[in-house]
Amino acid sequence: MVAASLYFASVGLQGVIFSALVVFELKADPLWVGTAQSALMLPSVFFVLIGGHVADLVDRRKLLAILCLLAGIAALSLLALVVSKQLSLFALIGYALLAGTIQAFIMPARDSMLSDVAGENLGKAVAGLLIAQWGSQAAGALIGASARFIGIEAAIGIQATLILGSIPLLLLLPSSTAAAAAVKEPLHRALLGGLFEVWRLPVLRIPFLLAVAVGIFTIGPYIVVLPVLVRNYYGGSVGELGLLGTAFPLGTIVGSTIVLRRGLRRKGRAQALALCGSSSFILIISTGIPFAATLACVFLWGISGAIFMNAGRSLFQEKASPSHRGRVLSVYTLGFMGASGLIGAPLAGALLDKMGIHATLAGTAGATLLILFLIFLSGGFTTVDGESA
Repeated sequence: MVAASLYFASVGLQGVIFSALVVFELKADPLWVGTAQSALMLPSVFFVLIGGHVADLVDRRKLLAILCLLAGIAALSLLALVVSKQLSLFALIGYALLAGTIQAFIMPARDSMLSDVAGENLGKAVAGLLIAQWGSQAAGALIGASARFIGIEAAIGIQATLILGSIPLLLLLPSSTAAAAAVKEPLHRALLGGLFEVWRLPVLRIPFLLAVAVGIFTIGPYIVVLPVLVRNYYGGSVGELGLLGTAFPLGTIVGSTIVLRRGLRRKGRAQALALCGSSSFILIISTGIPFAATLACVFLWGISGAIFMNAGRSLFQEKASPSHRGRVLSVYTLGFMGASGLIGAPLAGALLDKMGIHATLAGTAGATLLILFLIFLSGGFTTVDGESA
C-alpha cells in the first residue's frame, strides 16, 4: 500500500505540473491544451489491452518495478528539458505520449495485483485502495500547488523521487502467479479476450459503456476545461490549479470512506446516482460561480466520482474470470482513459475554442444526463443490479 501511495502521489503531482506547463508556462490555446492532455491518455487506446495481457502472463511485482523505473526516467527527462530551457509544446507532447504508454501498462498490472493480495472481500479492498490512491494524489496535488514557491523544477524532481522510491517497496511484495501462462491462444484472441468477455456479460457491458461516457464527457472537462477556467476566468496560477487538483481527490476519499463503511449493494443504481450528482455539480460550475464555490463543487464531484469508481471496479474485480482478470480490468481502464484520450480531451478543447468555458461544461454535463436517461429507459441499471446481487 505504501508503494502504491508513493506512485499515486507522483500521479497527482504530475497532473498539476503537466497542466501548469501547458497552460501557464507555454500559454497554449484551448485546442492545444486538449491535444496535450489527449497525448497523456491516448496511449491507453493502443496499449492498455496489451498491458492487461502482459499482466496475466508475468510476475506483476517485477513488471510494476520495471515500469516505475521507466516512469522515473521519463520524469527526469522532463526535468532536464525544463532546466535546460528546451521545453516546447511538441517536446511536452512527446513526454506525455511516453508517460501515457508506461501508465497503460501500470494500471492493469496494479489492478490485477489487488486481487492477488485482497483476499475474499474485494469490495472493501477496492475502497481501501481508492482511499490510498486519492489521498496520495491529493498530497501530490498540494505539492504541485507549492510549485509557485519552490519552483516547477523542484516539483518535477519530487515527482521523480516519489516514483523511484516505490520500487524497493514493490520488490518486497509476494510474487504473483501467471494465471494464463500455460494457455496457448492466438495473439489477437488473447488481446481481445477481455473485451469479448466484458461485452457478452451485461453486468460488465453497461458499466463499461458508462466508463466510456465518463471518459468523454467528464474526464475531458476535468483535465482540459478546469485549467483554462483557472487561467482565463479566475485569473489564477498553479496555486489555484493545485487547489482544484486537491479538492477532487479529497472528495474521493470521503466517498470511498462512505462506501467502505456502508458498502454498495445495488451497484447499478449507485453508478446512476453518482453520475447524476457529478453532472449536477458540473452544471453548477458552468453558471460562473466564485472560485471558492467551484472548489466546493469539485469536492462534491469527487464524492460522486468515488461512488461511481468503487461500484464499477468492484463489479469488474468480482465478475472477471481469474485467467482473464488483467485483460478484463484493462478493458475498464480503456473505457476511462482511452475514451478520454481519443475523444474526451480533444472534444473538450474544440468545444472550448468554439463555445467557451461555461457552455462547454454545461454541454458535456447535459450529454452525460442524456446517456443516463437512455440506459435507464432500456432497463440497464436494473439488469446490473439483478446480476450483481
